[in-house]
Amino acid sequence: MKTVQPHSRFFIIGNANEQNSIAHLITEDDIVVRFNNPNPTCTLMADWVFIANGTIQIRHLKIEHKFFRQNTQIFFRYSLNDILTSKYEIIPLNRKIKYYWRFPRWKKNCNLDQYSIHIIPDHIYFQCMDLLHSKFPSTGLLAIYYVFQYYPEHKIFLHNFTNQGWSGHNWNREKFLIQIWEKKGRIDIV
Repeated sequence: MKTVQPHSRFFIIGNANEQNSIAHLITEDDIVVRFNNPNPTCTLMADWVFIANGTIQIRHLKIEHKFFRQNTQIFFRYSLNDILTSKYEIIPLNRKIKYYWRFPRWKKNCNLDQYSIHIIPDHIYFQCMDLLHSKFPSTGLLAIYYVFQYYPEHKIFLHNFTNQGWSGHNWNREKFLIQIWEKKGRIDIV
């Protein structure tokens, strides 16, 4: 497992198509963060991968490992208990039951058990919901905010973010927050 060093920087890579390579900017001690099934147009290897593992996502999301390092750390949005207790959204009982047996099988079929697995803490999720005025922050915003909270002295670079995607996210508000954080010098867009 790669350790965050005092001089490590975080490069958070969105899933938009790669327009220009930033590989030359990244050093051995930097942390590269990717999402779900990383877009192959960017070939940077992931140290951390944040994965949306909701009831719908696990039915459709296939995870390839070609951009995962051997010691990649996985960060899931939800724990099994979060789904079973409808912590973040109302989920019908039949979907909870299906998730109870689908999620472990999905993790195994995607070979995710070989990695160190974490769950995004509740306070990160709830604070992002408050910032967005929305129940569904994107996985990208959760990753940015996670780094803000746990590594506040480290520099964050965003790459390949378009603030577009699934219609359930508040993309306009996310874009606004990213612009504010960029103006405050908390992140750089590369």
